[in-house]
Amino acid sequence: MNSLVPVLAALMLATTAVFAASEAILAPPQSVPEAFGELLISRDVNAPNACDIELYVQNELVARVAPGQSVSIPVPAGEVSLRVAQHGSSHCAGQFVGTSQSAIIEPGEVRHLRIVQVEHEVFLAPAAD
Repeated sequence: MNSLVPVLAALMLATTAVFAASEAILAPPQSVPEAFGELLISRDVNAPNACDIELYVQNELVARVAPGQSVSIPVPAGEVSLRVAQHGSSHCAGQFVGTSQSAIIEPGEVRHLRIVQVEHEVFLAPAAD
């Protein structure tokens, strides 16, 4: 019986090592979370008209902003494509469509932009904090 103990111990050790190695192979890789920043978009309460403004990030509609309203949107760090346009319903239909703009957002950065609407144009500009 004494000669069987070392053999069983060696077998258990080998089985444990094989199990640990297979567990490591089957375990999903640890992913590094993407770094995010934040866009804070606001619109002046004294906007020239009452039409909502649509905010597009990476060509996706993410919010509609009414006069006096603000929205906060998390965005991946790096270059971000932005565009604003007047919401197209009733008398607001197709009046103001902004051109595409871009911003470089650092991880953890909060970028405050404001929606500017002037005669026949709407765009984003840095907000005076």
